[in-house]
Amino acid sequence: MDPLEARARAVLSPVLGHYTWMPVDRAEGSWLFTRDGRRILDLTCGIAVTPVGHAHPKVVAAVVEQVRRFSHLSIGVAVYEPYVALAEELARIAPAGLDTVMFGNSGAEAVEAAVKLARQSTGREAVLVFRGGFHGRTFGAASLTTSKAAYRRGYGAMLPEVYVAPFPYPLACRVGGPHDGEACAAHCLEELELMLEHEVPPEHVAAILIEPVLGEGGYAAAPASFLQALRALADRIGALLIFDEVQTGLGRTGAWFAAQRLGVTPDVIATAKALGGGLPLGGVLAPRRLHEGWRTSTHGSTFGGNPVSCASGLATIQVLREEGLVERAELLGALMVEELAPLRAHPRVREIRRLGAMVAVEFDDKAVNKDAIAKSLEQNVLLLSCGAHDQVTRFIPPLNIAEEDLRAGVRAFVVAARAVEAVRA
Repeated sequence: MDPLEARARAVLSPVLGHYTWMPVDRAEGSWLFTRDGRRILDLTCGIAVTPVGHAHPKVVAAVVEQVRRFSHLSIGVAVYEPYVALAEELARIAPAGLDTVMFGNSGAEAVEAAVKLARQSTGREAVLVFRGGFHGRTFGAASLTTSKAAYRRGYGAMLPEVYVAPFPYPLACRVGGPHDGEACAAHCLEELELMLEHEVPPEHVAAILIEPVLGEGGYAAAPASFLQALRALADRIGALLIFDEVQTGLGRTGAWFAAQRLGVTPDVIATAKALGGGLPLGGVLAPRRLHEGWRTSTHGSTFGGNPVSCASGLATIQVLREEGLVERAELLGALMVEELAPLRAHPRVREIRRLGAMVAVEFDDKAVNKDAIAKSLEQNVLLLSCGAHDQVTRFIPPLNIAEEDLRAGVRAFVVAARAVEAVRA
């Protein structure tokens, strides 16, 4: 055991789950360097946080320059350039009309703030969410999260007035027989209408909250037709449509936001992860009219929109634009699927799917998936699992990763998955 791991195990709470205990010393671009001399290809981006890779020179320079100026001033105390400049930049790249932002520190905070905005602006309480969604681990966010029951275990009563509808995920659907996303979406919409007849009156619904692509729930994208139907439903019943774009935002899907890629504009977007370019930052984007109805001082944050985090986020957006990385996401996604093609014949692979540079390989068993990921790490390629049963491998490469590195990393995974098949055959 590495000494750093031993020290960590002695002082860190066991409540923290760990994918690995690698003793990372530094990181650069798409690579992690460990204390024991390993060079590991990072296809996780810190769980979708570093879209321009680790220690990008322009991001580092922006962070250092801001720290030299000052590292903290709460926006409620004084106004400062990075906060305003990042808000202006988000208004430029967000779907039309979502022109006003409130910053927090994380995805969970952004989601909870979005729900508070919806409840206050509609005067209603109920929130419709979708099975498999992950929205965070604070009490409010965990109440909205259904990717795994484990996230609620032992905590007792959660936020009331939360109603769970099925997400159009064909491989997880209980409808008999094989069917595609459109058929699954139609079934899910029927179930949603039944919920509004039998479980919650439409006039009680403040918000419909959904991840356009399930994150922790399995990297499964909702059909655009389903999201369009939710847009129409929200309009019909007077609720707000909220997109949780914590994992999908900032270029990951081949557009600045998945809303733009899928052609559906929500009332509110909750964003985080890549927004800070490696530093803690979250945000709630909505039209000015909604923000103006959010009563002053009924929400706030001491650290939200920290100047260093905002400087990092602003530099990250500039790199994404200057290097054409939003458009490159589509190329990277196609490349990964091309290299994964040999696994379509793998007897334990159920599906290979993607939206932009969000790519998933779903196995029929958690153990097979875990073994494939572990054997990939033996070949110095880092990947993460997701899905309700940890049965999915997700690929989240930096959007500026070298093509040859990405091909080599995906090929290593293919070799690993085949090795697992041979062992278990």
